[in-house]
Amino acid sequence: MISSSKWSLHQFFSKSPYVRPYLPPTSLYQPALLEDYLGKYGTVYIKPTRTHMGKGIMRVWKTADGFSFVKERGEPVQAGSLSELKQQLARQCTEKNYVIQKGLDLAELDGRPYDIRVMMMRNGLGKWQYAGMLAKVAGSNSVITNVARGGGYAVTVPYALTKSKAVEPEQVKAIVAKLIQVSHRVCAHFNKYRHSAQIGVDFAIDKQGQLSIIEVNYDFPSHALFAKLKDKTYFHNIKRLHYQYKNRVKRKKKKV
Repeated sequence: MISSSKWSLHQFFSKSPYVRPYLPPTSLYQPALLEDYLGKYGTVYIKPTRTHMGKGIMRVWKTADGFSFVKERGEPVQAGSLSELKQQLARQCTEKNYVIQKGLDLAELDGRPYDIRVMMMRNGLGKWQYAGMLAKVAGSNSVITNVARGGGYAVTVPYALTKSKAVEPEQVKAIVAKLIQVSHRVCAHFNKYRHSAQIGVDFAIDKQGQLSIIEVNYDFPSHALFAKLKDKTYFHNIKRLHYQYKNRVKRKKKKV
């Protein structure tokens, strides 16, 4: 079995012809890659390979006077040259390994970027089933959309897509259907990696309405996140499917 780091999972999903087109350009981080990535994309994200909930993520971008970066949230730190930037980032990189990834120009709600979590659960028959989705809006001065860590909030996906004008109103249903379809593809490919009963797929939607996969969260993606929506339908659906699958596992154990 491969390791569960962000880099290993990126390599694993890159093998799927259905999932690969949704993966942003990503490499195992080395300071030597900064010039190339920033030259191509203007903005990049540097992420620890083994942390979760947005911990330690840095957004780095080119400016008229050099470079700037933010670690998780706060005011940007300036660097006048590439060598100075590398030195400053080296002091921030406290984990063993990181990935560097093309920065996506995320759609925004009231000036704050958001991404989309699609929750997939195994049902009482052991089959993957779509359970719900929501948009996670970043907190003030935050470069991460994790609600708990970044101080953000959750809204419904149709509301986020419509209000942010990421897509035309008549395209919203098609985007929602595409999110579910790709999430099923993710789950089908993940079955080759290991068995899991629940997967949360995090999607980016950029200002041109294009979808990308940011991360695949398995085993313990947050249920409580869905309780933050005014309408608790998705939350109750997730709990119901979780209960059904647990009962299935119990029944199988009794038979053994």
